[in-house]
Amino acid sequence: MKIYNNLSICALAGLLAFTSCTKEESLGNGSTAQTFQISVSDMGFQGISDGRAIDENFKTTFVKGDAIGMYGVENGQLVDGISNRKFTLNEKGVWDLDGNPIEYDSERFKNITFYAYYPYQENVAFDPAAEDPFAEFVGNWEIAADQGGSKYTKSDLMTSTSQAEAGRLQGKVTFTMNHRMALAVFKMPKLVYDFTNGGLDDYSLDVAPKELLINDVETTPYYDAASGTYMALVKPETNYSISCTYQGTQEKMINPTGSLAGGKAKMYTIKDENNKLDYTLNIGDYFCADGNLVSVNDGTVPDNAIGVVCYVGNPQPHVTHPDNYTETNDALYRDYPNCVHGLVLSLKDARDGKWTGGAFNSTSSNTRSPAYCDWLTSDEEWNGLFVPCNTEANGALKNEPELMFPAFLGYNNTLVMTMCYEGKGPQNSCNNAYTYLMNYRNEVTVPNSATPWYIPSVVCWNEVAKSSSVINKSVSKVSGEELVSVSSGTQKNHYWTSTQRNWATQWTHGIDGGRYTLASNKGSLAGRFRMMLAF
Repeated sequence: MKIYNNLSICALAGLLAFTSCTKEESLGNGSTAQTFQISVSDMGFQGISDGRAIDENFKTTFVKGDAIGMYGVENGQLVDGISNRKFTLNEKGVWDLDGNPIEYDSERFKNITFYAYYPYQENVAFDPAAEDPFAEFVGNWEIAADQGGSKYTKSDLMTSTSQAEAGRLQGKVTFTMNHRMALAVFKMPKLVYDFTNGGLDDYSLDVAPKELLINDVETTPYYDAASGTYMALVKPETNYSISCTYQGTQEKMINPTGSLAGGKAKMYTIKDENNKLDYTLNIGDYFCADGNLVSVNDGTVPDNAIGVVCYVGNPQPHVTHPDNYTETNDALYRDYPNCVHGLVLSLKDARDGKWTGGAFNSTSSNTRSPAYCDWLTSDEEWNGLFVPCNTEANGALKNEPELMFPAFLGYNNTLVMTMCYEGKGPQNSCNNAYTYLMNYRNEVTVPNSATPWYIPSVVCWNEVAKSSSVINKSVSKVSGEELVSVSSGTQKNHYWTSTQRNWATQWTHGIDGGRYTLASNKGSLAGRFRMMLAF
């Protein structure tokens, strides 16, 4: 499941059909069979702040692989064939029923009450004669201590009751799921890096709980990146005590207590106006998985570093080169307007499972394939919103990528490449590069204060080369892979750039050896893949 906490975002409805009968097929007693559909949505948690209802719900929507269970009850008895029936959501948004189909009988279904719950369990305490058939099931529900990531929704017990609709919507059952647990929500303070570097904007991060104990049990909360909040399910109608420590400029603690009814959420807003850190940003500093920075001069080597700062300053093309680019065609600014502080190089090369260095695509040099940015010229929606990345487009500058594309265009170029691979153009123009890129993105996650990993442009690599010795010192301290320099004419171990030379060749970079055009056929094993991000 995915989590949303804004009323303007509705939980998606899942529709399922679980009979193949047509309207012409008779079921007896004058009834006709038709498609029996179920709609499933989430009512959300009602937010509470200082005892008052607030205009904020915490909603969930179902995703592929989620499973619900359903019961049918008539006159206090289970309906034959509708007892803990499992439905699993597939990639098309359709709920697949395990086992035999359920046939719809319009006359009989008038008298049936349907019950649904999430997440599906093989063994469920269900009393069809009780006012709340799930009462025992809810009372014995265990909330996991680890609620991080996808584990959160596995503890988020929801139930619903409904009946088949008549009239125009005959045959449809609408389930609005009610959360049976309660929810504690933490709005952590911001940690603000107040850079001493001239002209560099403040850098703000949501502080994560360092330790969270609920009723003395160490708990891992769910982090909602969209809202910057941490969430932990708690037992309803039960007193709870919370101990939460966090590390800002200094370690601090909060100790809220309370009790909540099922389906209620309480927001704990932690204010810390003085959580501000004077910081000088330097090349060689460590960029961590939580977005924090660790100075190269501290003598501290963080265990969660994911990269090393390789450029200090706003890298957005319309800022660095206002005569060449605008806000309109600046993809980095458009997608990540707050990434104005610098660039970060990854700690190691990307791999595809076979080798470190590889080809940019699988196409032979004798097989002409378009450049992966060619789709831009004929795309009415996106033409003019990106910068092309093929130097052959200007014959006079085809061997001068820095002059033709003078800004940090790695994010722009990589986005153009991925959009080509994912439907805008031919996959074989960049298929190997796409694989390396996605492998690394899946392997090394980034905080929401940064862009996704991307393949640097020629100019990006030129900037890295200027400080390669400093960068390598920092990389080696966290057991990363130091950059390799190769001289002109070397056939392998360049670093692939995202700047194209033409349909057959790709610009590569040799760090101290500079950029290359020779031996950079896109189908050769000339290059390594090393990633970059902006923050």
